[in-house]
Amino acid sequence: MPTFALDVAPEDLAKLEADPSSDDSVPCVVTLGGARATGQLRFRGASTRELPQKSYKIELDSGQSLEDRDHFHLLASWSDGGKLTEKFAVDLYTAMKLPVPGARYARVRVNGEHQGLYLDMEHVGKDWLRHHGHARDAAIYRCGHRNCELTLKPGPHQGDFDKRLPNDAAGREALDALLAWVNQGDDATFDAMLERHVDVEAYLGNLVADALISNSLIEDSGSFWIHEPQTDRWTYVPWDLNNARMLYWRTANPEKPLPVDASPQPFTLYDAAVQGVFDQRVRTRPEQRPTWSVLATRVWERPALRARVLEKLDAALEGPFSEARALAHIDALWKVVEPELRQDASVSEAHAHRARDVLRDYVRGRRAWLLDARDALREHGSGPLVIRAVAPGATGFVELYNRGDVPLRLEDYEVTVDLRAPVRHRVPAGGLEPGAAVRLEASGDAARGPLHLPFSLPSEGGEVGVFNAAGGSRPRVYGPTDAVWYGPLPAGTVYERQGGGTGEDFAPRRP
Repeated sequence: MPTFALDVAPEDLAKLEADPSSDDSVPCVVTLGGARATGQLRFRGASTRELPQKSYKIELDSGQSLEDRDHFHLLASWSDGGKLTEKFAVDLYTAMKLPVPGARYARVRVNGEHQGLYLDMEHVGKDWLRHHGHARDAAIYRCGHRNCELTLKPGPHQGDFDKRLPNDAAGREALDALLAWVNQGDDATFDAMLERHVDVEAYLGNLVADALISNSLIEDSGSFWIHEPQTDRWTYVPWDLNNARMLYWRTANPEKPLPVDASPQPFTLYDAAVQGVFDQRVRTRPEQRPTWSVLATRVWERPALRARVLEKLDAALEGPFSEARALAHIDALWKVVEPELRQDASVSEAHAHRARDVLRDYVRGRRAWLLDARDALREHGSGPLVIRAVAPGATGFVELYNRGDVPLRLEDYEVTVDLRAPVRHRVPAGGLEPGAAVRLEASGDAARGPLHLPFSLPSEGGEVGVFNAAGGSRPRVYGPTDAVWYGPLPAGTVYERQGGGTGEDFAPRRP
């Protein structure tokens, strides 16, 4: 196991301790594998900076490197009761051949004093591009604060993307183009655009890996998007996998099992955790909006892409996340971790004692839950009430269709052109027989009659959703009955569901 020996002047170390939240760095000398280099060191993380065991970010001075790297993230993993979770997650993503920063266990000493077992997490920067086969001129964008949603603009409670490389170029035209088609490209061309502009195999695999580890708090992850300018293709690189609900929190009861029933569609419009996060945060942040990934949600809406995700889920459950392979890997990690924890004064002994068994139980329980969920996932989008057609402009409309075999109560449903809006327009009372449709005029003036909507549909493209609001005591902000994205349409064009309303594909039609 490698050892990072960090030498920092006592007065500089005291400066860091006096203000842990500061991003100011201090000089340091790093010794690794017998080689020495100078650099700058600071504390890293968000809430973790106040914990007893600090995590460090190191940037070596210009022209210096250790093991062909010049940036290091040394994660204390204090909150992880057995220091198994994030390493297991990274290894799982790696086994699935996904683009993820590498991680290894390491010992850390500061001025000769043993700090404990750490995770040496690979920095996503120019060295990462080189080591992972990306072009040297690729751009790296990091998701902003509480924002990995790929919306056109960040909300008032969020930060915007941070362009890390090339850091001497302020332009973000490529990013804006990506956000435009993700949010305003129509369903009819979405699959082709995804194949053309995104490493789709890696992205779909990442959706599966997120489901395996119950990674639903991606909004706080600060993950990355890599853009290759020569090919205009994007690669998603996850970060902060310890945000997953698989984490064995040392601040919780050590006897408490990990939850295994998180949504298999994490950080999408179909994830029930979206409701919990919104309800919690809107109390103190009135401008808060429901948080979920537009791109991940749209993948689940497309039949061919959804089938590929489910194929990858099956492959993972039979492969790296099979009971035999996953439990064997946990045991192998524990052989490395357990002796180190005995020498780590910061560890909770009660949690360390149970850590391996808790993670093994999670794997068994999560596997069983996902295996049972597969049939429902295959039926995604098969409900009776669908949006059959939308038309933007002054004479625009939204047409709802009952493709089921029982009558529906229209007053149970709400319509919106903002899928994140907790307040939507309730459809007027009435019945909708099987095979029948109702047209709602998108005039922007509900006073004109019960079938007029208080909004219009923008001609540059957008989204339309229908939610079932029956029996709810609070606005439900996830799980729409149907959602449709449409792109720019010429005046008078209707965007229509194929098969008379029974299909899943859409196409524009001139009336």
